[in-house]
Amino acid sequence: MTAKWLAVLVACATLAAASASAKDKVDFDQGVSVSGVVRAARSGAKAAKTAAGPVRTYRVSSVSVVHAKGFVPHAGGPARSWRTYQDFLHESGVKGVAIPNTFDLRAKLTPIENQGACGSCWAFSLTATNRDGHALGGADPGRLSQEWLVDNSPEADGCNGGDFDSANDLIAPKGQPLWSACPYATGSGACAASLPPAASITGWHMLGSASSGPSVRDIETYMTMSGKPVSIAIAAAAGDWENYAGGVYNGCTEGQLDHMINIVGWDNEGAAFDKNGDLPPGKGIWILRNSWGAAWGENGYMRTKMTDAQGNRCNDVAQQAAYFDFAKN
Repeated sequence: MTAKWLAVLVACATLAAASASAKDKVDFDQGVSVSGVVRAARSGAKAAKTAAGPVRTYRVSSVSVVHAKGFVPHAGGPARSWRTYQDFLHESGVKGVAIPNTFDLRAKLTPIENQGACGSCWAFSLTATNRDGHALGGADPGRLSQEWLVDNSPEADGCNGGDFDSANDLIAPKGQPLWSACPYATGSGACAASLPPAASITGWHMLGSASSGPSVRDIETYMTMSGKPVSIAIAAAAGDWENYAGGVYNGCTEGQLDHMINIVGWDNEGAAFDKNGDLPPGKGIWILRNSWGAAWGENGYMRTKMTDAQGNRCNDVAQQAAYFDFAKN
């Protein structure tokens, strides 16, 4: 707990006490002792100074910036289709896949994009999955229109957010048009729903299961077999995530899922999967593609620990993940 936070808490508690009764009790919905809050805050601040935490292995930007995000939880609708690594093995007729210790698609991907002030991260993540999926298959369709998704997706709310299902009723049957047909206008465009298609998909699936989400093995098996990235959700507003500037992020903080990006690689650090298909706590690094421009992070990318020392997903990374089906050439 920082001294700044403590000062704010004490100030707030003091202000509340001044307007309360003489019994030093304030109703913060549950009624607490102001003096008790202050003592606890001071105790917490002292403990924070002496507690041994992980050494920071990353850099943050010198000026804090709040970026547009835009992920909103799935609000229902048609049942999602779920796939695990076992489904991939069964469908392909193989007994196992040799998952590499390291995997990195960055050098093969299309340019980093910037969503600007619109909460359209969902459209950028899905568009990257679509275009890069085609490009890595040998047929780059060119820059695709995120604005078309923002303006027309029946599963989303434009700049107010969306999620994986935003591709369900639009990209699959219609095909996504080129950026030149309707350039990105940070949500203020007016793309026609019917534009000449440039890149379509035949379907999409969530990874893992509805109850637990994907394991590391689920994600890595799909990416190893397909050679393509996946879309994921992240808690970007928590901790230092938003102002990451380079290195391997280990400021693991829990938070609300609020942003969609892409996994484009990993380093398993020599660790083996456990019975649940995950790596040991604190092991493994994801390589992520963001949509806040190339000036953010490592030229628009991020490297982050998969979990903290207790095994909690770092900023809930890959708590939800999805991939696209592409027509076979």
